[in-house]
Amino acid sequence: MSSLTKTEPLVSIIINNYNYERFLKEAIDSALNQTYKNIEVIVIDDGSTDNSREIIKGYGDQIKAILKPNGGQASCFNLGFKESQGDIICFLDSDDAFVENKVEECVKFLQQKTANNPLVMVYHLLEIVDTESNSLNQCEPAALRNYEPNLYKYACKYRFFPYPASQTTGNAFTRELLAQIFPMPEKGVKISADNIVVRAAGLLGEVYGMDLVLGKYRVHNSNHWYGKEMEPELYRKFTIIRDDFLNDKLQEYGKRPVISLFDSMYAKYFFQKNGDYED
Repeated sequence: MSSLTKTEPLVSIIINNYNYERFLKEAIDSALNQTYKNIEVIVIDDGSTDNSREIIKGYGDQIKAILKPNGGQASCFNLGFKESQGDIICFLDSDDAFVENKVEECVKFLQQKTANNPLVMVYHLLEIVDTESNSLNQCEPAALRNYEPNLYKYACKYRFFPYPASQTTGNAFTRELLAQIFPMPEKGVKISADNIVVRAAGLLGEVYGMDLVLGKYRVHNSNHWYGKEMEPELYRKFTIIRDDFLNDKLQEYGKRPVISLFDSMYAKYFFQKNGDYED
């Protein structure tokens, strides 16, 4: 039976931070000021060299603070999940923010969807904002992604599958689902850890979308990925780590390992675009 059958399941909000002192307070406040009150807020500082740790200490026992050496986003995800107690897990990038009813809406949706299968994640739209939180009148993703809830059959056919959800701040997971995914690899995954977690969720569980804007995705000069493309060699190394992890998880849970981006049609497009692909 799903743990979400209880009236008010505990929700863990895990904030990962590295040198985002400018935005950190807004992120933490947005987590603490949710309309849904049965929450724990875990803030992991990944070796910041700015004033982030002083900001975190200022919240006292309102949050669970974890101060660690720099290890990258995947290490924050692993540690955050290990230290969490929630039945539902939400990740929040420290330069983003939740709207006040984010958790409430995610809880209601997941309680409906987990009656027969506890391995579920839900995503929602994010309003794209600038450094001052002014709306840029765009959403991320631009619209709900029209995919099947479980993408294993798609992956069997194409050896890969499209990214099925939102960015880090726009997703919520049942604990049962994340327990099948974590721990994830840390070496080579300094950033873009959500790319691995969400894809694993699409293979091992079910992914659903809510047509609601429940968070803010900030665009600024320090964004790691927005509007950028990964360098081909870095992309290749990351992809190998991700695909190996996904295939290992499929085998662990009795499924045939089928993921290989470089055997898929998308691989041909990528390498043709970069001048490296030969038929």
